Amino acid sequence: MYSKIISGAALGIEGMLISVESDIGAGLPGFNLVGYLSSSVKESADRVRTALKNIGYSIPSRRITVNLSPADVRKDGASFDLAIATSILISMGIFSVSDEFNNKLGSTLFLGELGLDGSVLPISAVLPIVDHASKNGIETFVLPRQNCKEASFVDDIRIIPVDSLSDVVEMIYREEWTEEYIKEDVGVEYDIQGSVDMRDIRGQETMKRGVMVAVAGFHNILLTGAAGAGKSMIAKCIPDIMPPLSYDECMELTKIYSVAGMLKGREGLMKRRPFRSPHSSISAVALLGGGAIPKPGEISLSSSGVLFLDEFPEFRRENIEALRQPMEEKTVTISRLKASYTFPAKFMLVSARNNCPCGYYPDRKKCRCTYGEIYHYQNKISHPIMDRIDIRLDVSPVSHQDLFESEPGISSKEARDRIIIARERQEHRYRDEVFKYNCEVPQGKIGDYMKVGAKEEKLLRDIYEKTEMSTRGYFRLIRLARTIADINDREDINCQDIEEALFYRNEQ
Repeated sequence: MYSKIISGAALGIEGMLISVESDIGAGLPGFNLVGYLSSSVKESADRVRTALKNIGYSIPSRRITVNLSPADVRKDGASFDLAIATSILISMGIFSVSDEFNNKLGSTLFLGELGLDGSVLPISAVLPIVDHASKNGIETFVLPRQNCKEASFVDDIRIIPVDSLSDVVEMIYREEWTEEYIKEDVGVEYDIQGSVDMRDIRGQETMKRGVMVAVAGFHNILLTGAAGAGKSMIAKCIPDIMPPLSYDECMELTKIYSVAGMLKGREGLMKRRPFRSPHSSISAVALLGGGAIPKPGEISLSSSGVLFLDEFPEFRRENIEALRQPMEEKTVTISRLKASYTFPAKFMLVSARNNCPCGYYPDRKKCRCTYGEIYHYQNKISHPIMDRIDIRLDVSPVSHQDLFESEPGISSKEARDRIIIARERQEHRYRDEVFKYNCEVPQGKIGDYMKVGAKEEKLLRDIYEKTEMSTRGYFRLIRLARTIADINDREDINCQDIEEALFYRNEQ
């Protein structure tokens, strides 16, 4: 007897529907799984056989064929177990399934790993699968109870939680769904909760201003200076001075963490912008993503938030250079023989470095590095990477007067309020576009959204000719000047904005 059940898989952070077909017929006894499967999927034959036996349904000694289609896409993981077991139960013919319920099964998706005792275990990557399936006509989802909250982030669907394969048997027997999962509120607002406030950083007003400009336009930033000047401290303030995540950003970020299997123990949508700070010894796969079963790396896990690379020159050169394409395209694509996996990489790069290996330069009383060592250290970051970093600030040590006698500067809340104003300007300006930050405006549309007057045009021309900056650097300078005007709550770009942008670019 033939039966068909719908399941799903994740490709990157997008889902796809998988048809699980089973047929029990005459021939030599056997349990054959086909459809370009990994070993973890092939092992489901033993899991399904044992789980069915332990809930009282032994598989007949006949030829059983289970096909997972489309056959040209590789399937990985144990998430198909529940669909395979359900399909076999119907193919065994022990239940009289009406046409009406069979139609219901045609718009129902089954996901879950099976334990040998028949229990249904949670899986990863539920959210992208459910989101994709709901957009393609699937109305009902039979899922492990632990995954129901994650799936409930998708609107207008029915979620049926199951704890055991016996629950599925009962539904087939009665031809009706059991209790439906009741969705909870998933609001996205949050308050500042960081352990470090910008007010705690005494002095360094130029650095604070530069960071505010970077956050307002989502520009990449490099902080260079002596050890202990406050570079790492201000980096930790950045997530809390960013505006709240939009619902779409929450969904995308939650999908990334779902695919990575990092939603366990979390409540609701990802509501806070991520702050990822990998060690310099990180591998290329961990940074960019990949592996036997491609998973998102740190650049994707920091999407819509901050990727903080402290001691930037200490990272492997090939890892630093691999950031070029993600910094420009805001995505990373991992190619395999039969498929390509695309993950978002909409991160704000915040990097920090010392002036020399020992960290004391330019204080020659303490620094013992040779000029050759200092030159080599400072030139570990290639020009193409530096050209993609809009703000490159030199950070000086804090004086005793600034540390103990100066008044506290701007707080994180005050900075966030000013940044939100700048972001609202950008949202209104680019309301009809796919991009929403100044740093993302394509070169072909800069003339439409970043017009300057005659004086400003002459200043830009003089800067371009005298500094010998690249074409990329020139247009990044204009985008940065646009952000400075926004944070000053002005629509027009003036010469002062351009000069401040040039200061932050720090062209050598």
